[in-house]
Amino acid sequence: MIIVGLEKKIEKQLLLIWRKFSAAFPVICFFLCLFFGVVNIFGSQYVMIVSLVTVLFQVNHKKRNTLKSLLGVSALQLMLCFLAYIATLNFPLSMLLNLTVPFALIFLKASQFNQMGYFSGLMTFTFLQLMPVDFSGFLVQMAAMLSGLSIFIILVLLFQVRFPKIPGYQTQQKGLLLIGRWLKNQVEKANTLIRDPERKEAGEKLEEQLHSLEQKLYIEANQKREKKEIATREGKICYMFALMFQRALYFIKTKNGKLELDSEMLKKYVWRTGDFLETAGNSRFWEKETREILLISGRKLLSQIKGKEGELYISLQNLIRPLLIIFREFEDREEELQQWSPPESQKLSEKLKNVFRLDSFETRFALRMSVVLLVSFAYTMLSQADHGYWLPMNAFLLLRPMYEDSKYRMKTRFIGTAAGCVAISLLLPFFHGTSGHFFLAAVMVVGMYTATPGTRIHGAFVTCFALSMSTLAMKETLAIELRMLYVAAAVLLVLVVNKFFFPTSMGQQFCYNFQMIFHMQHMYLRILERSLTGRLDHGVICDAQIQYHMLHEQVLEYLGKISLEESGYYRQVLDITWKMMAEMEQILFLVNIDRRGVLQEGIMENYISYTDYVLNQIQQLLHIRQEKHVKKIKEMHYQRWVDNDSELSYLMTRYAKNLSSLYRMVSRHRAGRKVH
Repeated sequence: MIIVGLEKKIEKQLLLIWRKFSAAFPVICFFLCLFFGVVNIFGSQYVMIVSLVTVLFQVNHKKRNTLKSLLGVSALQLMLCFLAYIATLNFPLSMLLNLTVPFALIFLKASQFNQMGYFSGLMTFTFLQLMPVDFSGFLVQMAAMLSGLSIFIILVLLFQVRFPKIPGYQTQQKGLLLIGRWLKNQVEKANTLIRDPERKEAGEKLEEQLHSLEQKLYIEANQKREKKEIATREGKICYMFALMFQRALYFIKTKNGKLELDSEMLKKYVWRTGDFLETAGNSRFWEKETREILLISGRKLLSQIKGKEGELYISLQNLIRPLLIIFREFEDREEELQQWSPPESQKLSEKLKNVFRLDSFETRFALRMSVVLLVSFAYTMLSQADHGYWLPMNAFLLLRPMYEDSKYRMKTRFIGTAAGCVAISLLLPFFHGTSGHFFLAAVMVVGMYTATPGTRIHGAFVTCFALSMSTLAMKETLAIELRMLYVAAAVLLVLVVNKFFFPTSMGQQFCYNFQMIFHMQHMYLRILERSLTGRLDHGVICDAQIQYHMLHEQVLEYLGKISLEESGYYRQVLDITWKMMAEMEQILFLVNIDRRGVLQEGIMENYISYTDYVLNQIQQLLHIRQEKHVKKIKEMHYQRWVDNDSELSYLMTRYAKNLSSLYRMVSRHRAGRKVH
């Protein structure tokens, strides 16, 4: 039994390795071809170019990049190549550029939701400083880089032709099927009058599945941003489906997973709505012929439900109408549409203001990266030590945005380096001459790209590759000693910087994100306030929705790593604030499409001011930063409804009740902690 179990375990591991190798095979081939090409044409001193261009290929070869975007990426690399050369000219230029370039790349390319966006660019700037060249050498280096980037662009475009994107919206289809089947199940349960003891568990599972799909689509929408537009057309499709699933999830949550179907007519329309959504989920709605059929049946169903009164009929409309709007978006994709422009907060001038905010992710990480590069390159330039460039190289690779990730990599890098040094000392005697070293290096490349980055095994392969190359010019023993010494020095440097210079841990980021969840509630109120007197740009709402859900997901991710007892309270707060956000989004939609009179505007303004005030009180209880410029409410008349608008009044009332529940819960929790 033990032998059989061991065999299965080995077989499973071998299968896993094979899958990783298969996935990495294009990258391995790219590296090896470029490696031997650069060595033979330009010389081994320019081999660093190979790793830099391979990183670009690894990141981009499976994406659907246009020629324009690939040229933009390549132009940035060439510019960084030039800046790296300037930084090697003298000490002051090195210090200046190693301070400013990391800041620029981190602020322009990275964010707390795309933490490694800076990596390929900053890797190029850092690594090309490691082996300084004179001006003639720089021209050769630029030629090597240009050649590598040309091959990169051609192969990425050929890869896209060979493996074209297959149209499909599996995530969207799955969500439509979930909602449709749930509606039909409600009717079946109402007709049979059978009590289902597993109903609550099934409802929770459905909510979890729908939430997962909603979050996935918001993340996809965030990834499909453009400089001049908040989302591409495909990004808009993802966002609009995410919004629809959010409304459906809110509907299911507020009904506690069960509908009260008290008439045959209501059952009929709930069933027909579920059947329509299920049909859409089973169809290829992205194809014109199918979509036209769905549009006809959906419009007919919507017109019939519009004539009915009642909260459930309104909710059914809110499930059908967004889908019809999405179908129209498909119809208009080939035409010029009005852009969803990024809000002011997303523009470069506004983002640069965050440089002076020491609590922002970008500022804290940029400062740490700058300190690490300044110290390590200062040592390299002033000492002129043999293979001193291994210090900034390892320090750059070890420093990560989050303290926990850096700590993990320090441990695995050191152990992997030690293992690699032992392995290379055993292997090198069997590989003689330049060709033997190159063959060994090629074998290590296969392992390097097959292994998971950041692990001990990956660190061992990287070390073996580096030593197989460096031992061509120096003694094996000295190379191993220097490698271990500089890795240990890099670990110490990164450890000190992470500990004492603007540290950012997952716990600290959680506190910041938790504060931002409340700031976002205030931001929604500001958007609502502006919508009372003028129409809103869809880009503003889209950006707010995406930002909120990315924050929400990061908070949930952190809570999943701590104890249930500790996370339970925060999950309750998060659940209520999610409902408030969903209600505010619907309020915004209603206000934005229907202008109201001066009296209703006054009611809404007072409602906003009271909500602002209570939110600030909750933030005070939670000991998180409060908002400024909140109005005094002493003389204001407050009501949570508007005349002659039942749907808006319902949402305003629900929002106010959730706000009250949140205040009571936070107050009880604080009182309980004081007693304890």
